[in-house]
Order: sequence, then C-alpha cells, then structure tokens
Amino acid sequence: MAVLRRLAAFALLATMVMGAVGYYQQRDIPRDRAPPLAGQSLNGKFLDLQQMTARGPVLVYFWATWCPYCRLVSPAVSDLSHDHQVISVAMQSGSDEELREYLAGRDLHFPSINDPAAALSGAWGVRVTPTIVIVDSRGEVRWVTSGTTSKLGLQLRLMLTD
Repeated sequence: MAVLRRLAAFALLATMVMGAVGYYQQRDIPRDRAPPLAGQSLNGKFLDLQQMTARGPVLVYFWATWCPYCRLVSPAVSDLSHDHQVISVAMQSGSDEELREYLAGRDLHFPSINDPAAALSGAWGVRVTPTIVIVDSRGEVRWVTSGTTSKLGLQLRLMLTD
C-alpha cells in the first residue's frame, strides 16, 4: 500500500512539473486574438490565417526539421491536413528546396511556410517545437499545446472548436 501511495504521489508531482514546464514554454503565445500569419507556402500558394479562419478553425503548426518530437507529431498533422485547415511554419530549417525534400522524403503533405530566421514564430511567441495552436473562426486562440501530442487529441480539439 505504501508503494502505491508513493507511486501516486510521484505521478501527481510529475504531472504538475510537466504542466508547469509546458505553461512556461507557452507563456508568450497570445491567449486571445491570434497574431497575423500570412506567407507564401513551399508549393507557391499564399496562406493567410485571417482569410482561412472565415471558413472555420485552423490548426497552426510550428515545427522544425531538426526537432525530434516533430518527427513524431508531423505525420498526424499531415493526416489531419486532408480534412482540416492547416498552416505549418518551419522554423530555422533550411532553404525552401531543403524543406521540400524533407517533406517529400517523409511523405508529409501539409502546407508549410518557411521561417528561416524564426521571424513569424517569434511574432507568435513560440519558443519550442513542436507548438500547435488552434484558432477558431473568430480568429481567437482556442488551444495551445507544445511537445508531443496525438492525432486523436488534435482531432478532438478541432471538433470542440466552433
């Protein structure tokens, strides 16, 4: 019984620490109105968050080719991009051509804006990758998460938005 109490106490403490770290990492991300986000995607299409939110929620995915957690999350975002609006921002990940090769080599199919100097990411207060923000049809930030997350978790957040 004492072992179970210790395990429960450890699990509670670990959960609190992880929550605090996540909150600290996301501290500069707006919690109300989403900042502007617009740019040319790697496939040549102009993406504008404000215009996209008029059609419903948008999943905004900040990621990087050098991020090990992004390798776990990117396939889920790619799958979701078939049925949901997605804008991804590739932070400090090389040239447009390098990014195209990276995405093609991993069979990833989400629209991506290259952010070589992290200017867009910085304007959003993003400090860690991956960071996912879900913006509703009014342009308001509804969900923010960083680190690994599941496709199901993202689908549920999108369904609960709008």
